[in-house]
Amino acid sequence: MKKSARKNKTSQIITVAAFVIAIATLAVLFAALPKKAGQMSDLEFRMLADHPIKGKSFSTLVSDTVKGNLSKNVDSFLEDHFPARSFFIALNSYYLRLTGRNADQGVVMGRNGRLFAAAFDPDIQQLDKNIDVMTLFADENGLELIYVDVPTSAAVVTEDLPDVHLEYHDAEVIAHIREKLSASGAKAPDLIALYGDNAGQYFYLTDHHWTMKGAYLCYAAICNDLEIKPVKESQFVVTGYEFYGSYFREAGLWLTKPDALEVWRSDETEAMKVTIGCGEKAVEHTGLYDDEQLRDGNVNKYAAYIYDNNGLTVIENEAGNGDTLLVVKDSFGNSIVPLLAMNYSRVIMIDTRYYRDASLPAPSELVKEYGVSRMVVVLGTDSSTSDIQAAFLR
Repeated sequence: MKKSARKNKTSQIITVAAFVIAIATLAVLFAALPKKAGQMSDLEFRMLADHPIKGKSFSTLVSDTVKGNLSKNVDSFLEDHFPARSFFIALNSYYLRLTGRNADQGVVMGRNGRLFAAAFDPDIQQLDKNIDVMTLFADENGLELIYVDVPTSAAVVTEDLPDVHLEYHDAEVIAHIREKLSASGAKAPDLIALYGDNAGQYFYLTDHHWTMKGAYLCYAAICNDLEIKPVKESQFVVTGYEFYGSYFREAGLWLTKPDALEVWRSDETEAMKVTIGCGEKAVEHTGLYDDEQLRDGNVNKYAAYIYDNNGLTVIENEAGNGDTLLVVKDSFGNSIVPLLAMNYSRVIMIDTRYYRDASLPAPSELVKEYGVSRMVVVLGTDSSTSDIQAAFLR
């Protein structure tokens, strides 16, 4: 046998042996390493696949096999519990961005450790439908309307955008909302103009939400439009918590530094009564923040504000001004409502995405019951331009 042929054969044997060793090592690790089957992933904030066979009855396994679900369940289990899975996800994510595909990802890596949502083309027709529903409801119920569209951080913190990125249209959406509402007398603050330059403090690095400073600046603008006096920042005791947001979990860019999520408390916020739902299903709390969500190791600390997202939430403040405010919101509203609740005796929060329980009263009934005269809409640009199920405003 020629020398070159022997070298080639030796190389092939080494390659095959290395491959077999790698597969065997991964198999051993997969079998030996602890698994969080059916539990929450701290990094990805989702439930990991449960064991496809363990704990299942024979009839269930037969049914899953016949329906073709067993193989899918096995695939999901292997994928979710692959050894060093988090490392490989991060490796792939950084590789895609370093090879020029940053703009193609759902989350864009910017400068100074800031992550952004990928740009999208807003559906202006859907936006018009949503505005029409809101204004019609306000008109029919005699409500003064303020519509807040919260832009994405990419439209505000432009200095941290990467050199190559798609165009963001938040400014166009806000301008469209302001123009459409101008004829009706409703108001819509321009948060891009309000935040101005050096607006990095108003949005998180790793999450799509605004910070409490961003929420406070908008709150002050709303108070100005409502002709009420905003509560001063100095009236709150501020506590910070290490926080990794939605962009962090979605992108797999797990070398990104954490944010600091702030909770603003006062004697009033701690004494306020919070009722989620109504009737027999109602759940009551004292205080505006869910401290359980703020514990070390919990991923979604933003859920601490007003006990996360719920279809109907009523906040009562004995030290308020005697009036009731209606707030129609997505998750951006959760962090600004604690500020608005400092002024009002009652705030009725309606979440556009979860107001589907047939037992919940029609919003117009709530308006009449509590004598509401003012309505504030707080939605992110993605919610404003998507189907937010606003038809429930009846």
